[in-house]
Amino acid sequence: MPARPSRFVPPLLAVSLAASALPTATARADPGDGLPSFAGSVTSRTYDGREDDLLTAGLGFAGLRRTTPPAVADPYRPTPAELRRWAVWAAAGLSGGDAGGLGRLYGPDIGADGRPVPGDGKVAGTEYTVTVGTGARSVGFVVQVPANLDRARPCVVAAPATGLANVYNGVGGAGAWGLHHRCAVALTDKGMGPAFHDLHSDTVMATDGTAGPRTRTGRTGPRAAFDSGLDDTARRRYDARRPYRVAFKQAHSRQNPQAGWGRDVLRSVELTLALLNRDWREGAPAAGYTPATTRVLAAGVSNGGGAAVAAGEEDRDGLIDAVVAAEPQMNLAPLRGVTVEQGGRRVANAGLPLVRYASLASLLQPCAVLTEPSAPGYASFDRHTARRRCSDLVGDDPRLILRRDAERAGVRGLPDLAQQALVRAGFQARSAYLQASHYDPQTPLSYEMSFARASVIDALCGYSWAATDASGRPAPYTRAQLAAAYATSGGRAPSPGILVDDDSLGGPLADRRSVGPDGVPDYNLDGELCAYRLAFPGEAANPEERTWARRVGQGLDATRRDGDLHGTPALIVHGRDDTRVPVNHSSRPYLGLNSRTEHGRSALSYVEITNAHHSDSTAPGYDNRYVPLGFYFQQALDLMWARLTDGRPLPPSQVVRTVPRGGEPGHAPALTRANVPPISASPASGDRIGVRSGAVRVPD
Repeated sequence: MPARPSRFVPPLLAVSLAASALPTATARADPGDGLPSFAGSVTSRTYDGREDDLLTAGLGFAGLRRTTPPAVADPYRPTPAELRRWAVWAAAGLSGGDAGGLGRLYGPDIGADGRPVPGDGKVAGTEYTVTVGTGARSVGFVVQVPANLDRARPCVVAAPATGLANVYNGVGGAGAWGLHHRCAVALTDKGMGPAFHDLHSDTVMATDGTAGPRTRTGRTGPRAAFDSGLDDTARRRYDARRPYRVAFKQAHSRQNPQAGWGRDVLRSVELTLALLNRDWREGAPAAGYTPATTRVLAAGVSNGGGAAVAAGEEDRDGLIDAVVAAEPQMNLAPLRGVTVEQGGRRVANAGLPLVRYASLASLLQPCAVLTEPSAPGYASFDRHTARRRCSDLVGDDPRLILRRDAERAGVRGLPDLAQQALVRAGFQARSAYLQASHYDPQTPLSYEMSFARASVIDALCGYSWAATDASGRPAPYTRAQLAAAYATSGGRAPSPGILVDDDSLGGPLADRRSVGPDGVPDYNLDGELCAYRLAFPGEAANPEERTWARRVGQGLDATRRDGDLHGTPALIVHGRDDTRVPVNHSSRPYLGLNSRTEHGRSALSYVEITNAHHSDSTAPGYDNRYVPLGFYFQQALDLMWARLTDGRPLPPSQVVRTVPRGGEPGHAPALTRANVPPISASPASGDRIGVRSGAVRVPD
């Protein structure tokens, strides 16, 4: 049982919710029927575990392993059930094969005993869907209650989506782990997700994932999950000037959804407890499902990990018993004395927020990639344009390449200076191999738009999003592309939409093909410099940029984490080589903030995994060099479960030294447990991570 008392007690209703035994039975509940005040209407579907289910959407593990997504009857009008099945298939990730360990050593088909689940893995139960708020303010929730829920010792796993993905994204990770442990699972998209507004066709995504004309959405079916906020006149005017553009929820909702991540995870737990109470059955705790009777674990990866940490910080009512996060994306409060050392050397720049380290990285990466010709993604760069970027970085900015250093190094030495600048900015030296595949200017730009609460017509720094034709010019989406966006898009523009430079010489062009004012391709240097200036205070070039930079800063401040988990047990795992969310800007300084903030009450352990980064990809070049962080996320969940159920202490903060698979790219031998040693209950002194009064010391 949870050790902490709770002041939060949801209403107890000793009335069962009637549910049909049919595999796709649907019921709609009265929003006032014992649910929290924030909840709207609730739709429930009960799955028999044969034709459809909670974990595999009826596909079974065999279906999740197929290399092609589940078929839909009509590509122009996939049903909500078909989109759900497609989204669950994508979240499981089992189609990539098991040589890297997924599906064999870890993953949704690995049960509570650490062994593959027998059979096809289908889990019977009831799934509730709830949308809180409307339009740009909407947040999606899904609650899964397995038929074999352990009602005598109930548990809830809150699994917020990673990235900007749909609400089912957490099913294949923490969600699967929770179902295997007979827990209810609380999913949320954190107010982000793949919702869009195609401004040319006036098509939007509804809250059930289907797409259709904005004028029809909400009249005969679910309301739009997002629209641009433009009336029809303004939309037509913008489309005439910038045809075929698309607005999407994260960048253009004007809501700064990241500021609500913690709230949304807490609401997912509150909603789950209320639904369990409304469906109270024999064997349940006599006092009902409350935080005092129900173990609650918040767990997520990347953005989802940041949301789990945010929930732990914002929990004032004892809802959450523990937090587990992998590679959490967090914007930290100013460190003010918190320091990070690696191998006895002080990290000069630690704790930068994503918009700063990512905008700086996007400037430096096209030059730095020239240091690693064998790296994945290198072939996608034009070497002449990359060398030009090197020259463009030379100047007086100490974050880039200083003139005096360039003069000493010469032209051939500029790529090394760019990589050194990335290391000064807090990236690991070993990250050079990953810079090419992580070049992504749209990440900082989309977050800047979100923080600034910008509209799609504001088009900060001359950027927009669109599908493009073979020449790189914006082109209309097909109906099928828009219809599938719920399952195929990562949360930005519907696939295959990309970032567009509206100011490219000769007219708007795909950002990677952008042409500078002098008629030479330059990877949109001006746009990236603008995004860089918006991220760093004091760099703005004119009054308009200063105004937007202030708005970006205000939105950023609303998302910062201060390190106070109120003594809640927490376990963070992070790959040392992470180039998407560098350890020096996330987990390492957070450990220091937590130690200083909680003044000896901290129950946080931090585990850093060597030879691991932000993706568990087994593509050539990744397969032989890196081990999967997902293996350690699942292990961290097991360790936290032992802490909650048996009182076992969490392992000390430590570095886990893994062994890459080796071999040639694309031909690495299969991962074995020898490659991924376990997190140790008593690590060697040379592997321990120390923290005291905000000073974090990580061994090499």
